[in-house]
Formats: sequence, C-alpha cells, structure tokens
Amino acid sequence: MKKTTERCVDILDDARVKKIETELHRSNEFLRNLIESSVDGIIAADMKGNIIIFNKASEKLLGYQAEEVMKNVHVTQLYPQGVAKEIMRRLRSGEYGGHGRMSPCKMTGIRKDNTHIPVNISASIVYEDNREIASVGFFYDLREKMRAERELRETQFQLLQSEKMASLGKLAAGVAHGINNPLAGILMYAGILMEEMEKHDIRRKDLARIIEEANRCKMIVKDLLEFSRQTDDTMTPIDMNHTIKQGLSLLESQALFHNILIVKELDSSMPQILGNQNHLSQVLTDMVINAADAMDGRGTLTVKTGHSRGMGWIVINDTGCGIPHKNLSRIFEPFFTTKEEGKGTGLGLSTSYGIIKKHGGEIEVKSAVGKGTTFIIKIPIKRA
Repeated sequence: MKKTTERCVDILDDARVKKIETELHRSNEFLRNLIESSVDGIIAADMKGNIIIFNKASEKLLGYQAEEVMKNVHVTQLYPQGVAKEIMRRLRSGEYGGHGRMSPCKMTGIRKDNTHIPVNISASIVYEDNREIASVGFFYDLREKMRAERELRETQFQLLQSEKMASLGKLAAGVAHGINNPLAGILMYAGILMEEMEKHDIRRKDLARIIEEANRCKMIVKDLLEFSRQTDDTMTPIDMNHTIKQGLSLLESQALFHNILIVKELDSSMPQILGNQNHLSQVLTDMVINAADAMDGRGTLTVKTGHSRGMGWIVINDTGCGIPHKNLSRIFEPFFTTKEEGKGTGLGLSTSYGIIKKHGGEIEVKSAVGKGTTFIIKIPIKRA
C-alpha cells in the first residue's frame, strides 16, 4: 500500500513538472514572439558587452543577422566610439529617467556597412539580486520621421515663398506700369534733345548719361513685369533639348562666353514637356548668364537633360565661385542679389522660381564656395 501511494505521488510530481515545463515553454515562446514582433529594435547584452538578444527589427535597422551579431559583434561596435560607455553612465546616474533607466534620447547607431543612422534609444539595466546582469535597449529609427519633417519644412518654405512672390508680383506690376509712361517720355524727349544738339556741345555727354540711366530703369521695369508675370501664359508642347540648343547657340557668340567651355549632355529620349516657350527660354538664359558671371567668363559650363518618374529635368552646373551657405536659402527671394550695385536687380532667380512653380515644377540649388554651383530644374512631362 505504501509503495502504491509513493508511486501515485511520483506520478503527480511528474505531471506537475511537465505542466510547469509546458507553461514555462509557452511563456518563453510568448516572450520570444513579443520581442521578434516589435517594430522597434530590441538589443540586449550581458555586462561583458556580448549580445544575447537581437530581434528582426534590429536586423533591418542595423543590417546584421542575429546569428552573426551574437557570435562576432561586441555591443560597442553598434555605436560611435564612446557612446556605449555614455549610455551605461546615464543608466547608472539616475538623472536620465531613474536609476537603471534611460529615457528616450536621440543618438547615432552604426550599420554593418558603417553608415551612421539617427535613432531614438531608451534603455534599462536588468538586475538579479541587486546585481547587474544585462542591459537592454529599444531602438526607434528616426530616418523616416526626419525625412517627413524635412519635406514639411520644404513645403512650408515653398508655400511661404509662393505667397510672398504673389504679393510682390502684384506690387511689382503696379509699380512697373506706373513708371513705364513717364520713363517713355524721358527717353523720347532726351532723344529729341540729343538730335537737336550740335555734335561738339559739351552737354551731350550729360544727356547721354541721362539716356543710359533711363534705359537701365527701362530694363528694371522689364524685369519687374516679367517677375509679376504679366505676359502671355500660353502652354504648348516643348522639346527642351531643341530649346536649350537654340538658346546656347545665341549665347555662345557673346564675349562673356569666349573663354567658357560649354558641355551639352542632352538625353535624346527626353519627352516633350507642356510649357511656355518664352518663359522657359528666359529661365534658361538667366541661369546660363548667371553661371557665366559666377565664373567671371572663364571655366566650364555643363548643361544636362534627362527624365524620370514623370518629370523632365535640366541640370546647369558651373565651375565658378560658388554661393556661401548663408545665402543659399535666400537666392530665390525677390530683390536679393550679391552683385555690385547697378549690376543686377535681384529679380532674375525670383522670376525663374516663379516660372518653374507655375509650370508645376521644382528648382533646387547645390553649391560650395570655390567649387561651383548646380541648379536642378524639374518640370512635369507632357502626358499623351
């Protein structure tokens, strides 16, 4: 009877052990699935820096496979030098979320290909009997968020720029039309006086200066009218390669371009775009002349065309003096110019910006002082 009772107890103990083992296995499996299904990277390491947990999100984020990272990679290799040590310092200080914890903060992680990526990291120390046995970090990829924020800033800037230009355009049109009539009168009467004067009259020099300055005012008025876009807005299919060749052929003969090498890399498969021929020719002319001015009439000017994702693009690159970083955000502002007084009105790039935006396109600039400037113009391709 005693043996029978002992046997029954053993059977019950075995059953309890198996039940506990099953529950433990289920619990471990649940935790493993929980870690693997996280959209954030979860990385744990022992106190020697050996990685013991590296979930799928971490694989995607940092480019390693879990197997290789747990065998061959020390946790410090996942950060720039000194960052892992700084994280542990924060965890132990109690000043960044409590003792053994670190609240989310922006840091940098290093991928397998050695590229640096921005991440938000929160972390904690794992204790056993008040003894540190591991640390675990939660990594949130900031690249998409930063890209969205950058695009939002660019959109806000473009909206502000468009509103500013619309208001200034109306003002410019009113000013230009108001000045045109008296300016025409000044030129007409100055011309009559010039014809009536004797060739040796000493006043002819002063009168010629009046006519010269009045003509300069006339050009400014013309720029104002172009800026306000009080011109024909007819849109037609345009072969940009032909337009570029035609425009460059007219400019190449000018003295400013005699010591400039013009390189044309025009994509023969470039589709037509729907645009205003006169306006786009004006943009091209202004851009190319600006490039020649930046090179002081000596250097290499490269004009490229191409297309992708429904957009035709034109790249104008010069080897000139470049644009200081502090001015890059202002170059499309109306009346902003770095040229000497009397050399420019500051309306050329503003007008070009307005024309390209009106075509549903974009205009970007990249520049470095002493290395030249690149303008990239993108315009939607004409749909069939």
